[in-house]
Amino acid sequence: MATALLSFEENVVDPRLARSIWFMGGLMTVHADARDTNGGFALIEMSGGPGGEPPLHVHEHEDELFYVLEGRLKVTRGSEELILEAGDSGFLPRGVPHTFKIRSGFARWLVYVTPAGFEEYFRTLGKPAECMAPEANPAAPDLGRVRSVAAKFGLTFLP
Repeated sequence: MATALLSFEENVVDPRLARSIWFMGGLMTVHADARDTNGGFALIEMSGGPGGEPPLHVHEHEDELFYVLEGRLKVTRGSEELILEAGDSGFLPRGVPHTFKIRSGFARWLVYVTPAGFEEYFRTLGKPAECMAPEANPAAPDLGRVRSVAAKFGLTFLP
C-alpha cells in the first residue's frame, strides 16, 4: 500500500504551476491578475536568489508594494535605501526610480501592483515554469527585446 500511495503523491501537480513563470532565473506566481480584479491590481509572489534583479527603473503607470515573506531585500527608492526583511514592506510609487537587490541566499516576497496589467510584462518575457522552484541555469536575457517590451509597458531603465 505504501508504494501505491508514494506513486500517487509523486504525480500530484501543484495548482499554482499553471500561474507560475520563470523570469530572470526567479520564480513568479501570479496569484491575481487584471482578469481576476477587473484591472484593479495584480498580486505576484516572487522568489529566487541574487543575480536576476532589475537595473534602476521607473514605472510610468504602476505603483508597487513589496512585502517580504522570507530573506532580505535592499530596495532603492529614489535617494532612499530600505532594508526589508520578513514581515517588512516598502511602497514604490510610479514615477520614482527604484530597484532591489536580494541580500540573502534566497528571498520570497509579494508584489502588489496597481493598477493591474504589468504582470503581462513578465508573461511576455518569461516562460511557463516547469516546477515550483527558481529556474536552474537561466539563459542570458536578450537586452534588446527586454527594452522593447519594457517600452510597451511604460517601463524605463535608467543608466
